[in-house]
Amino acid sequence: MKIDFLCTFATVVEKGSIKKAAEELGMSVSSVSFQINAVEKYYGAKLLKRSATGVSLTDEGKIALKNMKLITESIEQTRNIILRSKNKITIASGMVGIPVLSHLQTLLKAKYPDLEVSTVLRGAHLCYKMVREGTADFAIGGDLPEDFDEEHYVAEVLGIDELVLIVPPNHELCKKDVVRMSDLMEYSIVCLTKDYGIRTSVEKALLKSGYNLDVCTYVDDFFTQLHLVSSGESVAITSLFACLKAYEVGLIKVIHLEDFESERNIYFVTSKMVLESEKLREYADFIIKNARKFYGDYRRRIVKMVKSC
Repeated sequence: MKIDFLCTFATVVEKGSIKKAAEELGMSVSSVSFQINAVEKYYGAKLLKRSATGVSLTDEGKIALKNMKLITESIEQTRNIILRSKNKITIASGMVGIPVLSHLQTLLKAKYPDLEVSTVLRGAHLCYKMVREGTADFAIGGDLPEDFDEEHYVAEVLGIDELVLIVPPNHELCKKDVVRMSDLMEYSIVCLTKDYGIRTSVEKALLKSGYNLDVCTYVDDFFTQLHLVSSGESVAITSLFACLKAYEVGLIKVIHLEDFESERNIYFVTSKMVLESEKLREYADFIIKNARKFYGDYRRRIVKMVKSC
């Protein structure tokens, strides 16, 4: 069995068609079919249902695909860890990490002058994917995916974030002493896509609070969400830590929702394979320690602001 064959199989499943997979991979249809047949022969079962409209997984195929992803991700992650020097790390961060990233970079540079620190800002779920693929050593995010693999990955709680309502400056809701979820029903609410931990955190909080709001607008960028709110076109429920800078410069107002399960964890995520490196483990411990202190101090300073507009 060749690793390339497993990657080809995953591409066929993703595209839903052998022909489309062949175009994506720059291969002939016959070559792709040969590799799929080889994979099925190795597993001793039919893994794909073939039809005129494309392909789909059999029950055996679903099991095999999950196994293949673990294999290919592990190989790619190991390769990236080995290729990366001990004096270079990449931190992928969700929006909740915005306030802490520059702080961590400064502390890491002071402690380890020869260390090169790269940061990437993405939705939390994309950050966790980068850790799985080995393109990032560490990730900071707000919401863990439901299929988080505790056997191969580590998630440490760094602090507590709060989901808050953000509105344009001078919005009429700022005049209310208490704002509840029922007060939002008449407004257009802008929400992020599911690549963002903020989105899934909001959905879970709504479920716990007994609400199901109809979201009028979906955007795939946090800063677009901020723009729509600050310009007066929408309101949004989002991360306090992520939107705090916009509040401080007067672009938005922040409101605490009275009847909303607003708290959520902030996580540091890495793989157990990364932590097998003594140096990378040292960096991870340093980041966790300082990030926890920062989030704790920061939260204490802003808790009064959260409770008023």
